[in-house]
Amino acid sequence: MSERLHHSCHAMPEILAKRLTLNATQRFQPAWLQLTKGGSDILTVGGAWQHYFDVSPRLGTDVSEACEVLLGMLPLVDDFELSQIQLVDGQYTDVIALCDHDSDWLLFCDVSEETEKFQKYQQISNDLLLLQGQHQRTLNRYVGSEVVRRDAEGGLSIKAKGERRVISTLFTDIRGFTPFNESQDAQVVIETLNEYMTCMLDPILNQAGMIDKITGDGAMAVFGVLDSEHGCIDDAFVAGKQILKAVQTLNEQRQKQGLEQLGVGVGIASGEAVLGMLGTHHRRCFTAIGPHVNRAARLESNAPAGDILLDRDSYLALHQPIDCLPMSLNLKGIGDTCVYVWHHKKTNT
Repeated sequence: MSERLHHSCHAMPEILAKRLTLNATQRFQPAWLQLTKGGSDILTVGGAWQHYFDVSPRLGTDVSEACEVLLGMLPLVDDFELSQIQLVDGQYTDVIALCDHDSDWLLFCDVSEETEKFQKYQQISNDLLLLQGQHQRTLNRYVGSEVVRRDAEGGLSIKAKGERRVISTLFTDIRGFTPFNESQDAQVVIETLNEYMTCMLDPILNQAGMIDKITGDGAMAVFGVLDSEHGCIDDAFVAGKQILKAVQTLNEQRQKQGLEQLGVGVGIASGEAVLGMLGTHHRRCFTAIGPHVNRAARLESNAPAGDILLDRDSYLALHQPIDCLPMSLNLKGIGDTCVYVWHHKKTNT
């Protein structure tokens, strides 16, 4: 072992050192100028000067006449290096200045190849940053900036195989949209849908909700996945109220413009659900599955425009008492269910 270590510490054989030096010399095509000590007049010219200058630098002249980039930088006070200087179009050069005892030296080394690679890498990096920004803006639009931030930081702990968690699920849908869709031009339908979707989605994202899916003229959201200062049902209910308030404001504006008004109904239910990433490795999406999810969907389909329908578990879990009308509804596939109705128009809050 010691013998092998001793051999490994030997200096590089001269034949290899010469070859490496030769390769470096050919690669960088060095040229040099010897200058008067403490001055800027050219004493000698050597190397591949024609690679850097259109005409041979004249002896006895100021070096700045041959290389304008050095104007004002001489005479030398200390060694310095100028990296990736573009002397001619498409050619980049490192300029190294060295102080010697009797004279000063300028060494030119072509680094065009390295600079070109760096610029390509920089462009790729910029493109990736641009794509990342576009991707994040797209995600922000659909799932909210808080979800994107937490996902990037590893703050979402949802496992691919699914995990159980108590959450609140909110469904919202535009009332009367089907006949409106059939009676209007497609462009008008899209513009109207986008207006109402803004009213429906922004309040959800503002209350720590996650958009599970957008279903044409409606949406499903879950609360209780992201951290919040409030309980999941309180966040869901506040989001529901804000949705109805935003829709009311939009309808008032549309009424002034002589445009058709549409209403929105909201259904909220709470309970244990399995959260997970559904799909294949090609395409995956977050989803929540549980009995209360179906109940929330049924409540929404029964909610008149301007109303929020809550199941009993949600109503009892609210931290702040609200003025609701209890009633019994026969929900499709579920049966008689105790629900609580909150009227936006009645409270106007």
